[in-house]
Amino acid sequence: MELRPVFPLYPTDTGPFFEEGDPAIRRSLEKRPGHPVVVVKFSGWGTLFGILPFFDNLRTTFPKNPPLLVTNPENRPMLEHFAPWLNVVYRDVPQRKPSFAALALALSLRRQRPALFIDLQIFTRKTLSFLLSRLSGSPIRIGFVVRKKGLRSFGMTHPFFHNRHFPPSTAIEQLSRFLGIPYQEETVPCLPDTLKESEKKVRLLLGQHPFPSGKTIVLNPNASGQSRERRWPFESYAETSRMLLERHADLRLVLTGVDSEKSLSRAVREKVPIRHRDRVTDLSGRLSFSELHALLRMSDGYLGNDSGPLHLALAEEIPCIGLFGPTHPDLILQSRRFPRALFLYEPHYCSPCLHQADTPPCGGDNVCMKNLPPASAAHALEHLVWGTGEKSRLRHVWAKENHTHRAVSGGIPLAIYRERDEG
Repeated sequence: MELRPVFPLYPTDTGPFFEEGDPAIRRSLEKRPGHPVVVVKFSGWGTLFGILPFFDNLRTTFPKNPPLLVTNPENRPMLEHFAPWLNVVYRDVPQRKPSFAALALALSLRRQRPALFIDLQIFTRKTLSFLLSRLSGSPIRIGFVVRKKGLRSFGMTHPFFHNRHFPPSTAIEQLSRFLGIPYQEETVPCLPDTLKESEKKVRLLLGQHPFPSGKTIVLNPNASGQSRERRWPFESYAETSRMLLERHADLRLVLTGVDSEKSLSRAVREKVPIRHRDRVTDLSGRLSFSELHALLRMSDGYLGNDSGPLHLALAEEIPCIGLFGPTHPDLILQSRRFPRALFLYEPHYCSPCLHQADTPPCGGDNVCMKNLPPASAAHALEHLVWGTGEKSRLRHVWAKENHTHRAVSGGIPLAIYRERDEG
């Protein structure tokens, strides 16, 4: 019994391994010069940031078919900062009930006459992405699905199996190998001119002597408004701040967050004892994306939930403490080592639940995050930033192994759905 790939429009020439990419897709794109490769990804900017190299490699590999990204308006600051060269359509389409706005977006994409449609929606807005894929008019439609016979698979010509046990970077590697484009993990483009001006603005916001002889650590107590379960309690941030400020007299802490998250940052600062409060600066809602990037590069350490700023700090290789609970580090972080980072995570039976269950079993009372003690965060930061800290107190640190699962290596096939040959 042989497994063979079966695609309605473009059967492959090379079997399931695709060492150099599927030649049928390459030929199809060559026949449609000037027609874009449409990629749909309605996500937070942290996820998009991690796959920016994919877009860069896509435009290099297929220069006559420029990528066109469809995403949320909230991702504009990050994309304009890191990828001003990328053509982007920003649309805020309701998630639960795609309506006229969704249909209008689908028709506008159809007028682009895409040569290739890539659906990167895996957990959310699945109905919307199916509609966009099906109505796009693209002859090739690729995406990730859990069930071969599901609705989303019906909208694709090349459905890939989505394995929830691996991070998104592994799925992007699968897609890259199939298309025959280079694969690389997230990198931070060098933006010296932009960051110089932003650094000046940050120093003004922090006041005179913004970075004394001691250390400056950035705290981001916020997370996406759609996944508030990822937040560590503000009381825990305040207690960690108190411990660090009492033990390090020349330490400065800086709170960050977007404008809608100012109340949470304010609550953290107000919970810090008054005698230390002048060393805690709240910049939530006051930084542009470029200024946030500059602040991270200027800092000595970072503490935050699983959110976009954590991924940026990791890419910059700043000493980082990442806090996980509803999400598992293995399913979020890339398959590489982070020598200057520690991740606090205590495995509970109900974790991970985000994107795994319809609703959190705790009903939003994220016990998994509340069980991470402030002492562990403080000791982990001291271990990374000062080279001290009691190692015996780091029992909540999750040790990431370097498990790299390559899409194609030694004859391992891609996870593209194929049909059985019963003959």
